[in-house]
Amino acid sequence: MSTHITGRLTRRSFVNSVGTALGGAGALLAGGLPISIANSAVTKTPFGIAVELEPFRNDPEYRKALTKYADILVPMNALKWASLRHNRHEFDFNGADEIIEFAKLHGKSVRGHALLWYAYNPKWVEAISSAKQAEKLLVEHIEQVVDRYRGVIPSWDVVNEVVAHDPLSQGNWRKGIWLDLLGRKHVEIAFKAAARTDPNAQLVINDYDLANFGRRFDARRDAILAIVRNLQDQNIPVHGVGLQAHLYAERETDADGLALFVKKLTSLGVKLLVTELDVIDWRLARDPKRRDLAVARTASEFLAALYSAGDVESITCWGITDKYSWITDVFKRKDGAPNRPLPLDRNYQPKPLFHTIEKYRNLG
Repeated sequence: MSTHITGRLTRRSFVNSVGTALGGAGALLAGGLPISIANSAVTKTPFGIAVELEPFRNDPEYRKALTKYADILVPMNALKWASLRHNRHEFDFNGADEIIEFAKLHGKSVRGHALLWYAYNPKWVEAISSAKQAEKLLVEHIEQVVDRYRGVIPSWDVVNEVVAHDPLSQGNWRKGIWLDLLGRKHVEIAFKAAARTDPNAQLVINDYDLANFGRRFDARRDAILAIVRNLQDQNIPVHGVGLQAHLYAERETDADGLALFVKKLTSLGVKLLVTELDVIDWRLARDPKRRDLAVARTASEFLAALYSAGDVESITCWGITDKYSWITDVFKRKDGAPNRPLPLDRNYQPKPLFHTIEKYRNLG
């Protein structure tokens, strides 16, 4: 494949020219981007890895991979309610502190995930029955967690998955303890508490299924935009939208819809972050080489749409190696073959997905 570009290289001209040059699937390199062009950029998008505590503690190769590849570390579960709040009166920061100290030691930044989620709550939280009690608890939790890491964690997923899976049939809001007791103002309460506790932190709304064709995906993007506008109308700080990017390899990216979404966010002054990238490969062919190329192609289509429309502040994968992934448990393949959703294989060797991410990162 040869690609000729004249004039100043921009994200848009780069992505458009690559899309033209790719043509059929047979022209795809690992990830679809010519190395000579990708490496011509000066800056590089920071790369993050979500860190699972058990392998972090027990697998030296896992820690080596974090050290080698990550710019940003994200405690995968260690900052969620069920990990921090075994009971109402005490916090357990041990797991989060281990990861954060490792990040400091190796010169990595940290993102916080997540201050409010409908899931992964301890049983005593789910038993709360009054709005007054729920608001008091939510505010106290956010204040204590954000204050503990003020100046250490510069960016937080303040709310995670607050949009209903299908807004067309369920309404915009995700059912759960916080919505049940506080209504939609639970999002406002959370952002206010985080902003008040650390005025310098980047505050992000994080959600999934924002990349594909269909009325459900359109409705989910519209719901996110409505939440952002509502917060802004009330002068409540919201600085970013996180696209989880748990991508399904069998789905087609809505490049135009996704690009328009990014442009609307940009017009609102809101940053775009890719926060939980992996590719669900449960319905792809068994052959690992073909599957790896298909996974890389899915990620390439997604990232191309983003980079064609605006800036991407960071790209974070939900793990780094196929050896440890939630997809293995949730999206088991019928043929029994191991899932291959992440940038490194089970032996910590880079795959086409890794190279795809690297090439887009070079767009800066």
